[in-house]
Formats: sequence, C-alpha cells, structure tokens
Amino acid sequence: MLNRVYILWATLRAGFWFVPTLMAVGAIGLAVIALNLDAGLPEETARQFWLHSGGPEDARNLLSTVFSSMVTMATLVISITMVVLTLAASQLGPRLVQNFMGDLRTQLVFGIFLMTIIYCLLVLRTLNSELDFSAVPHIAVTLGTALALINLFALLFFIHILARSIISDTAIRRVDRDLRTSISRLAPAQDEGQSLVKQPKVDDVLPANFDERAATLWLSCEGYVQAINYERLVEIACRHKAVVRLDFRAGQFVIRGSQKADIYPGDLLKPDLATEIEGAILVGEERTPVQDLEFSIRHLVEIAVRALSSGINDPFTAIAVIDRLGAALGELMRRELQPEVFCDKAGVVRVVGEASSFRGFIDVAFHQIRQAGVTHPAIIIQMLHTIARLAVNVRLSSHRDALFDHAVIIAEAGRRGAPEVSDVADIELAYEAAKIALKQSATPS
Repeated sequence: MLNRVYILWATLRAGFWFVPTLMAVGAIGLAVIALNLDAGLPEETARQFWLHSGGPEDARNLLSTVFSSMVTMATLVISITMVVLTLAASQLGPRLVQNFMGDLRTQLVFGIFLMTIIYCLLVLRTLNSELDFSAVPHIAVTLGTALALINLFALLFFIHILARSIISDTAIRRVDRDLRTSISRLAPAQDEGQSLVKQPKVDDVLPANFDERAATLWLSCEGYVQAINYERLVEIACRHKAVVRLDFRAGQFVIRGSQKADIYPGDLLKPDLATEIEGAILVGEERTPVQDLEFSIRHLVEIAVRALSSGINDPFTAIAVIDRLGAALGELMRRELQPEVFCDKAGVVRVVGEASSFRGFIDVAFHQIRQAGVTHPAIIIQMLHTIARLAVNVRLSSHRDALFDHAVIIAEAGRRGAPEVSDVADIELAYEAAKIALKQSATPS
C-alpha cells in the first residue's frame, strides 16, 4: 500500500537539512522565551551562583566567544566529515554519504551546532555596553553557556558516530536494516509449514479481447517509479468499471511516453480518468525502498563488488554482505510477494501490474557478486553455503529452481576461476552440500 505520508517523511528525513532546519527555528523560539523570562527577573535572583551575574560587557564577551568558537567548531567538523566520508565512499560506495547524512543522530549533532550559533547571534543583538545590570539577560546568557557545554559532548558523540559509520560492518547493518524494514511490509505466509498462495496468471484473468479493445495511456512523467498506489487504482477502475494493466513496477526508470497503462474498454479513457490514474503513480528523482526491494539489495551488492575489486581486495566484507543477503532472502521466502492481479471487493479483476519474483531478487543478489568473486574461492564457497542454508525456507518449486540454478552457475564459475586443485575440491564439496539440502527441502504443494 502506498503511504504518501511515509514517503514524504522518508524523503524529508533523508535530507541533511531537515532536522537542522527545525532546530534552527527552535533556536529562535528559545531565544525569544529566554529574553522574555529575563524581562521580569528580580535583581537578587540574577545574582544566584548558577546564573551569569556579570555586567553587559562581560555577557557580550562571553557570548561572542561562544559564538566564534561554535562557528569554528562546526566548520572544522564539516571539513573533517567530508574528507573521511569521501575516502570511505570510494570503498563502500557513494550511497554511504547519503545514509550518513540521513542518519538522525548526525542531523541532530549538526542541528545542535547550528542552534547554538543562531541562539548566540540573536541574544548578542540585545546586548550593548549601556545596559543596566538589571537589564542584562542573565538567563539567556546562562543558557548560551549551557548550549556550549552541550556542544562539547555532542562533538565527542559525533566523533564516535563518524568513526563507526565508515566501518564496513556498520554500513552493511544499516543497509540491511532498511532492507528488512521493506520486507517486513510484505504479508507473511498464511500458515507456517504451508506453501505460499499461488497467484493467478495475468493471461488467465484478462478478458480475451483485452488487447483489441484496450486504449493506451502513455505516462507523461519521467523519473523513477517510487511507489504505485494499487488500492487507489482499484478504486478508480471499479468506479469507472474498467480494467487497468501497467507495464512497469516500482523501482523502474520511466521515460516520458515510453511506459504505459492499458485501459479496458478503451472508450472509457478520458482526460479525467487519465489524470486520476497518473495521480496514483508516484514518480521522483530517486529510487526509494518503499515498494522497491531491489533498491536495498543493490546497495548491499555494491558494497560487496567494491570490496572484491582489485584496488580494495577485501573478501571479508563481501562475505559479510553475502551473509546479510542470505538472511534477507530467507525472510523474503517466508513472505507473500506483491501480487500481479488486484481485484475489487466483488472479486472482479481491476488492476494488473508487473511484480518482482523471487528469481529476480536472487539474480540481483548473486549475479554481480559471483562475477566479481569468480577468482575468490572463499566467496564462491560462501555463496554455496548460503544457498544450502536457504533450502530450509523453500516453499515453492520456483524457490528451489532459482536456488538450484544459481548453485550450478556459481559452482561452474568457481571451477573456472579457482587457482588450485584443492580449492576446486572445496567448491565441489560445498556444491554437493547445497544440492543435497535442496533435494531434502520440503516438497512444495
């Protein structure tokens, strides 16, 4: 189900400016509140030990020092961050920068820096050397000092985040978490130990004269299909008593006038219906994991492929990625994949779309890693072991067939690329173990 609020929130949160902007607005409100509290502050209270008790010149010097220090600290932190992330992105992929900047903890730290700078600047505007002691904003100055202390601890916290973010295992876990979140939105299998519900074939549910009577609606937008509101499309088609067939799915890049929706019967295609259908399809500049499971899978694969490149040569990172991909694929096999056919409440077919298959997901997960790791027997063996472990999750014959086909081509690639006879023997043992595990898996109904 398309959730525009979720997509909007995910898009805003991914933008580095989101939380710092909110905190900048909060700094303005905090300055106004602090200055108003100072307006009615008795002089004896202003001399409490926990409040700033200096004169206007002392207050101005203190806040000026805090302001300049925060600007210098923020500039230094940003510079160091860009250098570190640039080096890390060359090893783990450029999406590492996007994930790091989209982290709420990172945004919170930079937001604290920005908040302190704006707060000190606003309070400094109210200070001049001609103020009486009673007119000095003691609470506001004290609060500025407290924010400076918070910034020091935030700096230590940020160094910890930055150091951990460039560790490959941390980046892998972060992407895997996004992938698992996307998988969790799929419906689980109906009953444990039962095969998944077999979805009807598209050719069996469409009217026999669909192609002859259908009219074509070419998409007028361009970009990545971020999500498709199938429920909304069913509602629209039901109201117009039509059948809609899409030739694209979430995650694909559509070119204006190249992807289409077929409407049956064709005489129903009017400008208002076309507008409603296009309004249920969300197209943007970037891919999102909302309905596109391949998005996070490809990110994990990119980390593994870079790790296996000759310039990096880090098979341990690739093995960690294979482990995560195996766990995600196992969870995926226990879920209902998005159907291709959508019906209204009366059971009438209203929308037919393209859907990803398990074979498509395992192709995305394994093909490029196999190609990059063909000369690394450890990678080939780990992939075969992963397939053997996935055998216990087999519920459909399509699952077993896809796993077996990949075991065959992975083993063949390993035989060609292994430099030693003993490596070939180890690959053969892993391949035989995968075949036995797949044969012993429960026979799908």
